Amino acid sequence: MTQTPDLSIIIPAYMEAPGIADSLERLAAYLNEHDYGTVEVLVVVANSPDGTAKIAESRAKLFKQFRVIHAGPRAGKGRDVRLGIFEARGRYRLFMDADLATPLHHLDDVKRIMDSGAKVGIAVRDLISIHKELMRKIMTGGGNLLAQLILLPGIKDTQCGFKVFEAEAAEAIFSRMTILGWGFDMEILALARKFHYKIITFETPDWRDPKAVGEGLVGDSQAGAAIQVLRDLFRIRWNLIRGLYRKPQYVHKAMYN
Repeated sequence: MTQTPDLSIIIPAYMEAPGIADSLERLAAYLNEHDYGTVEVLVVVANSPDGTAKIAESRAKLFKQFRVIHAGPRAGKGRDVRLGIFEARGRYRLFMDADLATPLHHLDDVKRIMDSGAKVGIAVRDLISIHKELMRKIMTGGGNLLAQLILLPGIKDTQCGFKVFEAEAAEAIFSRMTILGWGFDMEILALARKFHYKIITFETPDWRDPKAVGEGLVGDSQAGAAIQVLRDLFRIRWNLIRGLYRKPQYVHKAMYN
């Protein structure tokens, strides 16, 4: 019987063949040099014809506790993160992007959140400086302003893919999540607020997107993703008004024993 992890790191990965091996090797090296307690790593892969899952599985020996979870046909990053949250066994559960856009030293911020006993922690980027293109600055800044006005006042960045949850809080939140696509981050934060979990934020001024413009949205356009997130924003607000989140919407069937 393997030791119960202190931290589960969940990495959703779709069409990540060009970089997943390097990311896992860098993560393993970093974990070997730093103490975050017992750590398990779960790579959740939606069906990817580029062989992402096989490449990830080939790096299993780098970690003490490691699994590749086959999520099935692509349904959205939210679906894959939720699957990882419920397959994880750690007392804290972090999801992070496969390209390591948030530098690994921010695991120190996660450790401080774990040590404090806080329930929810999220990375916050500088949304103006991270993009060079004027249109992306406008879309990102305007989208976050709307999110603050309509749903999440005080949260300067809802979309950074580096968020950690205490296990009980994670299951309460993600069992009520309904949005499987790009807007799921807003929904889980709205749910955290609904259940009165304090959201601890930490700055990531060194966040960098290693992908070219649009490359991170495999099969989606920037404009299409932005429109979908806007729709999701109003959908979440409406769901809160009509009390949809009172009961869990999702029951997990364990894939592994």
